[in-house]
Amino acid sequence: MVRNYRQERVMGDFMAVIGNQVGLTVDRIVLATDFSLASESATQYAKMLAKRFSSNLTLVNVVDLSVATRSEQAVAGYPIDDLRRSSSENLERLLKDLTLDRICATAQTLEAHNCAAAIVGLAKQLGADLIVAGTHSRHGLNKAILGSCAEGILRHASCPVFTVGPKVKTPPNGNIAFNKIVFATDFTSSAAEKAAVALAFAQDSMATIYLCHVLKNAGGDVSETFELQAKFEAELRKLVPQSAFDWCTPECMVELGEVAHHILGLARRVGADLIILGARRSSTWFAHLAEGVVGHVLANTECPVMTIGPS
Repeated sequence: MVRNYRQERVMGDFMAVIGNQVGLTVDRIVLATDFSLASESATQYAKMLAKRFSSNLTLVNVVDLSVATRSEQAVAGYPIDDLRRSSSENLERLLKDLTLDRICATAQTLEAHNCAAAIVGLAKQLGADLIVAGTHSRHGLNKAILGSCAEGILRHASCPVFTVGPKVKTPPNGNIAFNKIVFATDFTSSAAEKAAVALAFAQDSMATIYLCHVLKNAGGDVSETFELQAKFEAELRKLVPQSAFDWCTPECMVELGEVAHHILGLARRVGADLIILGARRSSTWFAHLAEGVVGHVLANTECPVMTIGPS
């Protein structure tokens, strides 16, 4: 981890600038957990990140008041005292495991009707550099009824969000490495700053990085399509500072077609360990039925996804 740097207000305090070099600082990580299988995978990545960056890790579980009841005799819902007890016991178990791994960790149980809002609020209060969460990637009516905590977090967090989807498999020995990173951009909303985050993360791991843009609506003929591809390849190269070539040879790719499909395809072809995407800010906390690019990637990728919202 890089120390003794001048802080820049770029993506919160996630990045630091030393001369012309961009480094990472991940001093504070918030791990959102509901103790499910999805959360267990996210916990493994959070542990690895906390070790790598010597981070302080805050575990948070939210007692969902929208499904809690005050009475054990209630027809629907779960007794709130049982939810509180379960949260306390599970957090205590996780803290014990983290302590054995020599990770500096604390835990908090929150109570809220909106779990995502509570987690984002805590992260902001703590000045978190990163939020780590697992996702069940619910779809359709089930998602509309139950909502998606992970979606709410990544659409509203002011810091990057590291999300572990349902198809991600963590190495059994816990030896997690980021050797190949895919960064996909649509060139909207602070593309250069998001690319800088992706490059800093890649540099910290000495990873190969693939910068990608997907053209949904290509030109009407072959020559026009080639021109568009060349134009956007040049734009991708502009996102890479000259200093980056001292430690890697970034690959710039422009593909044609459906965005999520090509991002997932590229990640599979190169054996990506991490996908980095921009996340668009939402004005509402309600879950959306429409499946966007980020949601589709999260549901189907075999590696984690780090989303970076607007600065």
